[in-house]
Amino acid sequence: MDPAITAIMQQGLPAKECATALNELGKRYQEQQEMELAIACWEQSMACYGKPGFAQAQLMKAYNAKRRECSQARDGVGVEHYSIKIDELMQQSKDAIRYGF
Repeated sequence: MDPAITAIMQQGLPAKECATALNELGKRYQEQQEMELAIACWEQSMACYGKPGFAQAQLMKAYNAKRRECSQARDGVGVEHYSIKIDELMQQSKDAIRYGF
């Protein structure tokens, strides 16, 4: 795992503050065109906080972009991987609506 992500995780912050810090780090990585690191931040943010919001929206955009890249590269395995990730995010959204996150 990225040292900056690990540093945030080791601070013992409450879930919402941890997610916010990870989201901010993800934005910085995105601005630097480090999409794999940005995705890692947002995935960890979702793991910390779990509620729909910024991280979920950014992941959806990033996964769609990655799936598109894989499709253009004719990488069927990559397309399937990111399609599953997108389906999982959609399921989390549905669960949040159903169970009142």
